[in-house]
Amino acid sequence: MEQEQYRYRKLESVQNIVKPEMENLPYLAREAINILRGNIQLSGLNLKTIAITSTYANEGKSSISFWMAKSLASLKKKTLYLDCDIRNSITLSRYNIQRNIVGLSEFLCGRAALLDIVNRTDDKYFDMIFTGALAPDPSELLSSQLFVKMMEYLRSNYDYVIVDVPPLLPVIDGLLVAKQCDGTILVVECGETDRNDVIKAKRQLEYADIHILGAVLNKVGAKGGHYGYGYGKYGKYGYGYGYGYGKDPDEE
Repeated sequence: MEQEQYRYRKLESVQNIVKPEMENLPYLAREAINILRGNIQLSGLNLKTIAITSTYANEGKSSISFWMAKSLASLKKKTLYLDCDIRNSITLSRYNIQRNIVGLSEFLCGRAALLDIVNRTDDKYFDMIFTGALAPDPSELLSSQLFVKMMEYLRSNYDYVIVDVPPLLPVIDGLLVAKQCDGTILVVECGETDRNDVIKAKRQLEYADIHILGAVLNKVGAKGGHYGYGYGKYGKYGYGYGYGYGKDPDEE
């Protein structure tokens, strides 16, 4: 009991402060994120924990997760960005966060309390949890009862928890995390992701009885010098990417 109380000390006492360095989003991308935010809010009262995933790495799910969390926080909704991509996270390097971070891995291993891994930002409505140290078996951590209890606790303490989820096809981690969320959004890279792989990813979510909120067609028109998000029918897709440790931080 004492150990359980240690793990869930009240979040009001969090002292960890980070200041992610962010570039301004282009107008079209910002508007598309706001539309996606509105669609989430209109999808049901009890949708508080939202998983954002993709078929493979490098399709933009981490960027969409982060900016979706920021967008919700801008409405004065207490929002948490939770990075569960333990194998291949790029969040710290992308937003140039230099301080030593303990994160999700340390909490799920019993080496840190939740209070230790939640990070305040310069936006009082926006908190972040990072992945922490690389773990030899992330799927074991993410399938633990401690992870289930953590998600329940976060759900009761935030208006929204936006969860950056590992890609679905390479490893089982993504399904394990999405199973603990109220709904899941699948990110598809326009012109790159193979249509059959997207169908396979969708079927995996359905077989696991995971609530699919919809799909985001990402990087629409990116090759023409523009960048944005949108919805649309699947067109012609090319080669899909792999997934694992040691990817270039600028690729995802």
